[in-house]
Amino acid sequence: MRTSTRELLLYSLLAGIVLISCTRKKDDVNPQPANASVEFDFMHFVGSNEVEFNTIKYTNAYGNIYSVENLKYFVSNITLHRADGSVFLIDEEHYVDALDESTHTFTPQTKVPVVDYTAISFVFGLNAEKNITGAYPNPPENNMEWPVPMGGGYHYMKLEGKLDSAGITKNYQAHTGATGGNQNFITVNLPNSGFTASSSGVTVTLKMNINNWWVSPNTLDLNTMTMIMGNQAMQVKLHDNGKEDVFSVLSID
Repeated sequence: MRTSTRELLLYSLLAGIVLISCTRKKDDVNPQPANASVEFDFMHFVGSNEVEFNTIKYTNAYGNIYSVENLKYFVSNITLHRADGSVFLIDEEHYVDALDESTHTFTPQTKVPVVDYTAISFVFGLNAEKNITGAYPNPPENNMEWPVPMGGGYHYMKLEGKLDSAGITKNYQAHTGATGGNQNFITVNLPNSGFTASSSGVTVTLKMNINNWWVSPNTLDLNTMTMIMGNQAMQVKLHDNGKEDVFSVLSID
């Protein structure tokens, strides 16, 4: 039996209609996720109260009475986790100066899919790939440079202040970085950080409890917290304390 040209055209038209119909139905069932903006706000506490700078009034687990004069640090590689084990990486970094409110908010250029996330993690500091001398040629980030003879790159954190040591005022400097090339950056896993991304945007407010740098699992004496940039043993202790409970989620809105 011959098939006429008219019949062939009819069959092609019907097949096209069916294909378009099936495609639309599939798109309706599995719509492409929109992109959402996620903002991260950083707040700084000692215990349950926001930090007051330049006042010797805080007591840590060791018994040191101390102040906070400066607090500067990098966060990077914020990772959003899903229930199926997949992750979404925000491959950016941000510099925070606790004394400069303009740095407290980080809105990555990277947009995220509108889906459910079970947890947030991030790198405190910079990993080896990002921690390259000269990567930040301009202030204020370039003021975080780590001496090249000690490994180069940048400080992860500068936390500085004063302490009352038996009636004598002393300085302490908790400077963390890649001592001698040892990668001491901290992967921070935030508890209770699940959320649903929204096309209208999400704000995650994070709390750093400065007092927790000095305890758990290592109780640290601030009298020994000086000239530690070349002290890998102390860098490890601060690393281990930092991954425990220095950071937590205050709110997700």
